[in-house]
Amino acid sequence: MLQFEEIKEVNMDGINIEPIEDSEISIPRSFTLVYTDDELTEKVIPEVWEKLNEHNFEGDAENIDFIIYFDDLSKKSKIVMALYYSEDDSNIPKINDIANQYQPIFEDFYNENKPY
Repeated sequence: MLQFEEIKEVNMDGINIEPIEDSEISIPRSFTLVYTDDELTEKVIPEVWEKLNEHNFEGDAENIDFIIYFDDLSKKSKIVMALYYSEDDSNIPKINDIANQYQPIFEDFYNENKPY
């Protein structure tokens, strides 16, 4: 069963990024929503990952990526939804607004498409 664990901002402070030649680098702001699922098996993770990556989770994020893996210690699959926003975007929502926007969309889609 899908269980929401946390949402957090991935902090890029203190990371030294050197621009290549004269290019300017914009460091994206990113947020992760982390879930566990104790019924999702390793065997079907690729299928779930593909469905999630093909779906358009309409929203403010410029890019959305998923990481899904089986955690041997907890015996649960971990699903990480990473949301990226341009650092130049002055309208980046607050973390609670991001959770309110993406959590229900993700959970509905996941529960409709889970392979068990």
